[in-house]
Order: sequence, then C-alpha cells, then structure tokens
Amino acid sequence: MSKSEKKGKQRKTRKAKNKDEPAEQERPRVGVFVCHCGENIAGVVDVKDVAEFASHLPNVEYSTDYLFMCSKQGIELIQKAVKEHGLNRTVVASCSYEQHWPTFAKAISDLGLNPHMHTQVNIREWCSWVTDDKKAATEKAKRMVAAGVARASKKEPVATRKIPITKRTMVVGGGVAGLRAAMDLAELGIPVVLVEKETSIGGHMTMLNKTFPTNECPMCTVSPLLNGVMSHPDIEVLTLSEVTNVEGTMGHFVVEVTTKPRYVHDNCTSCGRCADVCPVEVENEWDHGFGMRKAIYKPFPQALPSVFTLDTKHCIDCGSCVIVCPVDAVDFSMTKEERTFEVGTIVVATGYEEYDPTEITAYHYGHPDIITQLQMERMLAPTTLTKGKIVRPSNGEVPKTVVVVQCVGSRNDQVGNEYCTGVCCMFGIKNAGIIKDHLPDTEVYFCYIDIRTPGLYYEEYYKRAQKKGIRFIRGRPSTITPDPTGDKIRVEVEDTLTHMPMCIEADLVVLSAGMVAPRGFGKLSAKLELLRAKEGFAKEYHVKMGPVRSSRDGVYLAGAIQGPKDITQTVAHAGGAASAAAQPLVQGFLEKRMDTAVIDEELCISCLGCVTTCPVGAISVAEGEKPKVNDVACKSCGACVPACPVGAIQIRNFRDSQLNAEVSALLSVAAELEGGDE
Repeated sequence: MSKSEKKGKQRKTRKAKNKDEPAEQERPRVGVFVCHCGENIAGVVDVKDVAEFASHLPNVEYSTDYLFMCSKQGIELIQKAVKEHGLNRTVVASCSYEQHWPTFAKAISDLGLNPHMHTQVNIREWCSWVTDDKKAATEKAKRMVAAGVARASKKEPVATRKIPITKRTMVVGGGVAGLRAAMDLAELGIPVVLVEKETSIGGHMTMLNKTFPTNECPMCTVSPLLNGVMSHPDIEVLTLSEVTNVEGTMGHFVVEVTTKPRYVHDNCTSCGRCADVCPVEVENEWDHGFGMRKAIYKPFPQALPSVFTLDTKHCIDCGSCVIVCPVDAVDFSMTKEERTFEVGTIVVATGYEEYDPTEITAYHYGHPDIITQLQMERMLAPTTLTKGKIVRPSNGEVPKTVVVVQCVGSRNDQVGNEYCTGVCCMFGIKNAGIIKDHLPDTEVYFCYIDIRTPGLYYEEYYKRAQKKGIRFIRGRPSTITPDPTGDKIRVEVEDTLTHMPMCIEADLVVLSAGMVAPRGFGKLSAKLELLRAKEGFAKEYHVKMGPVRSSRDGVYLAGAIQGPKDITQTVAHAGGAASAAAQPLVQGFLEKRMDTAVIDEELCISCLGCVTTCPVGAISVAEGEKPKVNDVACKSCGACVPACPVGAIQIRNFRDSQLNAEVSALLSVAAELEGGDE
C-alpha cells in the first residue's frame, strides 16, 4: 500500500459510541505558527528555535515563525500553509486567547475549516512577559507549544448556532449616561425601558451650575436630551424604580423591576398648589443642604417627569394637598408595583457618588463653612436659598478668603482610594474661577498635588484661572481646623515648590471630593452577576478593547459606573455602550458557539451535583429524566465537571482526554529538556 493510500485510509472517520462522544476525526495535520510580536515575544523567546522544535512534534506537518502573525500578511501566510500542506488544525503561539483566538479562527474558517480546530497558545503573557531569562522563556514556550499541539490533535469541530433574540433593552440609571444610551438605542428603533431610582431623571448634571471648559449652563445643554427621552415613543421611563431580580442570559434576560408609589398620578399638571399649602418643610436632598422643599415636591423646577412626589416619611397626613389639587392627582392609596420585562441586553449607567469627606477627620467636614464642590454648585445656583450668591453658610457673610482643596478622597492610600478621579482639577479650577469672577477682592487659594488637565481647551482654561489671580499652592493640607476662639478656619499646608509651611486663615473651604461608586451598587451588581474592581466600580471586560462590555455577556457599562469620567467622556462612553448593546438586537440573532457541557446519559447517575453547582442555572432536570444542558445558557465555565463523581459531564474541546493529552505533552517535553541539560 502506498504512502498516499495509507493517509487516505487514516482520514476515514468512524461514528462515535454515542451522541455525546466526539467522532474520530481524520488524521491530525497540524500547522504551528510562532509569532515574534515585534520584540514583545522575540525579545526574550528564541522564536525560530521554538518553530524548529515544533516541526518535530507528532502530527505537525508545517511549522514557521513570522514577525506579526495577526497582520494581514501573517493571516495570508497561515491560509497559504493550510492550502499547500492540507492542514486541518492550526496552532498559533503568540498572545492571549481572548485577544486573538477569533482572528485566527476566522482565518481558517474562511477556508472551510471549523474555527474550533484552531488552538491559541499564549507565549507572551506566560513566557516573555514574566522573565528576563531567555533560555527559561524559550524552554517554557517549547513546552507550551507541545501541549497546544497535543490538544489540537484531539480537538473536535464545534457547531455555531444562531439564536433569536428579544429586541428590547433595559437601561439602568437615568443620569446623562443612561439618557444618552437610551436615546441612541431608541433612535435605532430598539424599544428601551429606562429604570431610575430617584424621583426624576437627569442625575448629577442637573445639579451643576456651570460646566467646563465653556462655563455654559448644564440644564440648557441637557434639557433637549431630557425632553427627548421623556417624549420618545420607544422609551418607557420608570422613576422611583429599582431592579430586584435578573434571570436568563444574553438575548433573553427576564428582569423584575419594583416601582415605589409616588402618591401622585401622572395627570398632575405641576401647578404647585399642593406644595404651596403643605405645612412641612425639610432639606431638599437634591440641593445638598442649600435648598428646602415641602413634603410634596418636585426636586427642581425642570424635573422630569413633571409630576410632584409625596414624601410619606415627612408627611403629617393633613390632607391639604388632596383638597387643593385641581385634577385629583394626589392619591394616598397608591402601592408599589412589580413588573417583569423581557429584554435582550442591559446597559448599566448608575453613575457615581461624591466621596463623603467625613472620615478624613483632620478636615472637619460637617462644619457649615467646609463644603464640597457639589455643595458649591448648589450655592452658585439661582434657585437655592443663596440665590446664586457666594456666602459663608454659617453667617451669610461674603467670604474674604476661600481655600479650594484638591484630591479629597482620591489619590489617598489612607482612605483606600488610590486612583485619580481625573475630573476634580477642572471641577475645582472652574469653581475657583467663578468665585474670583463674582468676588474679585476675595483671596482664592488652590491647594493641589498635581494639576491634571488632559483634554482639548483644558490647559488653556487652567491658564486663564492663573491670570485671574488665583493662588495655586502645590501641597495637600495636613489639617483644616475651625478656630474655636474666632470665626476663621485654619488651613495648614506646605508649598512643596518653595518648601514653605503656610497657615491660611480662611472664611470658606471647598473640598474637591473624589468620585466613588454609588452606595447600593453592590446589591445591583450581585443581581446582574457583575464583577467589580477593588475600587467598587463595575469591572470592564477589557480595559483597552472592551471598556463598555461588562464581565457578563449582554450587560454593558455606560459612563462613570465603569470609573470616574467627566461629562464629555461619559457621553462618549454611553454612546459606545449603546452601540454595543444594539449590535445583536439590530442583527436579530446571537451566534453561540456550542463548546458547551455535554452529559453522557449512560454514565450519569442523576446525583444532580452538576445542577446544584452550575452558577448560571444552565443545567436542569425533569422528573424521571436525566439532567439536560441548556446550550444557550451554558457559559462553558467547567464548574460542573469536577462536581460529577463519575465523569459523566464534559465540556466540548475541554474533555478529559484532550486536557490529559495537553498535560502529558507538557510534562514529557519538560522531562526531555531537563534531560538534555544533564
């Protein structure tokens, strides 16, 4: 029998013993392609030596190296080798699986091969980036390539299914990020459910007096978006609402939303008569201590929905509001409402909170004349108690000396926030400049660690503030102490540029508090099964290539919930999140790779270990039947495999036989290399 005839005989396949066992494939013909990655890999790993070593491995028909395998030329090199050498499996030794498996899988798929016959071996993060020892890195790369080839030789083709998707999105959070995302989605013809926990939409942007670098009115900027969202036929706005449960997977989420009663119906005309007669007056939370409201109220004049809300916590049940309402909108019998929505994707845009400086005891936040930047914004607003005038909250007098303190609660290891908020410099410079504009004779000091103004027109904005006469001091105050014998506030700071200690007697201190993840986000992230960074913000899929994707498929991140951002960055980020969330909905289906769990019913003893272990509920069992795997829900995480006492459940292309071959090759080559050294 000739050599070619033998190969033809070897390529014949046999049927599997049962539907869960992979059929024997034609003889593996593996191509190995080792990437230089410029100097990222080749600077430490001898890639030519690795490629030469791979050429002698079992089942390897072709092996080579190239400067950039992921380039157009590199892809063409792989495709040419597949054609010329009859390769039915490829192994690329380069960067991470997440970054480059799709690239090379598509390259062989375009030639008619199953994309799952490609194996990615990461010799960058695991070899060249972890040592400067070239010999050790090269030997480890050889071991890993050998393991990859062994596993590739046992790989099985895996199908890809097209799964219909629910064409609707839920946006959680009604700040500027949520509004932008909702509008962008709706403009694509995708129905949107917008869920906001507060009484109105708009978020922090509606609390601001001016925005940098143009000092324009934020309400004038955001009002068209607010009104557009409220009036859009494809957007349903739910205020006073929270997500209480999330089930399902990307394409088919089932979300439960609980809406608290407003005690005022939507036919409210916002005439304000109810508030006029209400005898109760309390602090308006929206004004951060610089405004008052009634027990029945709208948080601010332009609030949307333009409907009053009854605060039952402070209401004394006098009934005056019911009597004077001309449209009988006030209704004390309203109760909470629970609704369920089916959506294909979810956008999380729950924003941020201002850091509470109370825990920095040396700054004595809580004193009436020591305030934060958001409080300063409300002081400057014309609709609050101060009517836009800059005064000392303690006595209403005009301050003669104001100190602005940067990096309060950020860039601070002691409070656990090492990150730079990135917005505070411009925020503080803006308000320091406005103070100087309003009160030219007032001394304004600006205490900072570093001035950070990355952005178009930001540096110019900073220079204009310097020209206004603001005194910039490079140093963070050690203590801020109200003088017990007078009405001044002593700010002790060292100017690190001149090495001069200073004690400034201030009338008003403004703290630029950092941006932190919102309280309560932990509960929401748990319901959505999202990973969080150590700082508390939602963890993105990839810091560079997937900043709007979350750790869970189908859930996307918009704005400051992914990390501190200014308004410009937030709007851009929200647009990206909307685009990512819309893509599968516009397409109309999901492409799901079926490298999922499979159960051998002949081995299964129905112990239900896999059912209880599965973190996404992808395995279920009907009475009198064996457990079944929902391929759509399965995340291929493998948690079920060790839970099975008889090995009845396996992951396609992560089967024990495939992993054993990989480990055996790894150990075998390691022994050979060690023996060679001896």
